[in-house]
Amino acid sequence: MELRHLRYFMAVAEELSFTRAARRLHMAQPPLSMQIKALETELGVQLFERSSRAVRLTHAGKTLVDEARSVLHAATNAEQRVKQAEQGIIGTLRIGVIAPAANARLAEQLRQYRRTYPEVSLSFHEHSSSTQIELLLAEQIDVGLLRPPVGHRDLKSRFVSEAPMVLGVPSGHRLAKAARIRWQDFDGESLITLHPNLQHGYYDKFLTLCAEAGARPTVGQYANDVQTVLWLVSAGLGLSPVTQPLAEITRPGLVFRDLPPGVPMVQTMIVWKAANTSPLVRRFLEGFSDSPPIVLATP
Repeated sequence: MELRHLRYFMAVAEELSFTRAARRLHMAQPPLSMQIKALETELGVQLFERSSRAVRLTHAGKTLVDEARSVLHAATNAEQRVKQAEQGIIGTLRIGVIAPAANARLAEQLRQYRRTYPEVSLSFHEHSSSTQIELLLAEQIDVGLLRPPVGHRDLKSRFVSEAPMVLGVPSGHRLAKAARIRWQDFDGESLITLHPNLQHGYYDKFLTLCAEAGARPTVGQYANDVQTVLWLVSAGLGLSPVTQPLAEITRPGLVFRDLPPGVPMVQTMIVWKAANTSPLVRRFLEGFSDSPPIVLATP
């Protein structure tokens, strides 16, 4: 049974006239009659009672009306959805994100995107930058908001934002009350950092500035996510350099202090696989179009 046969049938069923139905379908009456006859033969039932004065639906024909209307509606809906998917205005977009990237600017961009594309579902996955790169290459997420460097020829990126590092300090620590903090003040201090597998070079600049000032902090505790890092700082287990947007978090026992001059700036990039031609990705990237795409170097 073909969709065109159902469309022919519905035209005759609604007009109860082969002549009017043929006119509505912009076709001659004899071919229409042949198509209806072919449908009846295929189904093995009579759909219409025909006479010189009237055309009436049989019981089987009345039953088919509801079924055909449902099938044609579903087909029309499917056609529309396919076209919308091709335009990138429906579907599910899988987004990797690091916690510090979830700032006010990103929230506003997401609000604007949702207003423009209300039928696109956004599926967020919080992962480290290195994990996001693996997921992008494996096509398990569509875009990632992460830290450079990325360094893979199969990925492209755009600059999103940058923010300074600040220092998370236990409220009772001496640096929480110092008039100003110097790089040499970190000598011998215990740091709480992300696990080495998750750092992605995040602390390199901070440790370099400490070393240049003759300070040698030590890592006393690793954690697997930023929220745990901040919790451990609030518990008094050490200090931690974090990205400034995280200073909006309030937690008993935790304060944030500005770092000395030369404070590292931390960039956020939006990254996607170069071969990903999804219109969902293309439209999402339009919200981050202030900077041109960067083709990343081969690792």
